[in-house]
Amino acid sequence: MQLQELKLSLDELKLDMTAKTCSNLTHDLNDLIHAGGKKFRPGLMFLMGEVFGFKPQELTTYARAIELTHLASLVHDDVIDESHSRRNHPTLNSLRNNTTAILAGDYLLATIMGELAQKNNNEILIDLTKSIQDLADGEWLQYDLKKKTEVRVEDLEQIAIKKTGSLIRWCCTTPAKLAKYPDIATLGILGEKVGLIFQMADDIVDGLNTSGRPPFQDIINGQLNYVTLKLIELNPALKESLYAFKAKSEGEVPWGLDQYQAAIKGVHEDINTEKNKVLTTFKNLCTQKNKEDLYFLFEGMINKIQGNYLSFFENLPHS
Repeated sequence: MQLQELKLSLDELKLDMTAKTCSNLTHDLNDLIHAGGKKFRPGLMFLMGEVFGFKPQELTTYARAIELTHLASLVHDDVIDESHSRRNHPTLNSLRNNTTAILAGDYLLATIMGELAQKNNNEILIDLTKSIQDLADGEWLQYDLKKKTEVRVEDLEQIAIKKTGSLIRWCCTTPAKLAKYPDIATLGILGEKVGLIFQMADDIVDGLNTSGRPPFQDIINGQLNYVTLKLIELNPALKESLYAFKAKSEGEVPWGLDQYQAAIKGVHEDINTEKNKVLTTFKNLCTQKNKEDLYFLFEGMINKIQGNYLSFFENLPHS
């Protein structure tokens, strides 16, 4: 598989809702779908499929399922976070209201479950339901974390694995299970680690004013993330004022530009540590399956996660 083949497969992946509804539900959902997404998860599904000898067309149902599950989670997240825009497009809850957004997310999940049930593979379907349970559990943990007076890196890692890693885990394990590959556990960990990288990169982007929303939304919403926790690690004297800002979100941010830059660089180094583990695991898998040529595609996908912030690394927001 070459990069152009992968892009073509993603372009040809149909995501529209085709069932007719009495309401405008599917129409509004299709508008949201057409707003676009990066399709990282379907791309990873197709790439892992190539490792195990599957062509993209053999995995389209699973690729569609993972992208629409991800979209459903974003629709629900926007309600929870009271977000008005995502990727510079209005969110469904801002265009309509919270009630219709929740219903739309539920409709997406029901559609996915029905389509997967037709594949007659209960194990794969059960795996996705477990991933969705993990999503809800992670969101719940994150909500409870707002009330904690002491946030640990372990707390953030658990949430990242559940909220972000769970769906990516399904991308990695599904083709392997279809191929009856014996070491599913290693691929599950691989997916969770990719999710961890995603979350750390998103936490850097949170402070860069490049995601279509104002910077520092996590701490304004009462949540510490990898960068703000790194700020405390590097500057213990900031802990009291940072927690106070987290509680009230009033006044100027309590850190300086140099301190924030150092924290971002620290998280960037942590990402590289996790990335090396992930790349090593995938390289070993490619060697085992005589698919060494796929390693560079995977490496490019992981590098692209970092690309969300690397292009702005030297142009951080000024205090």
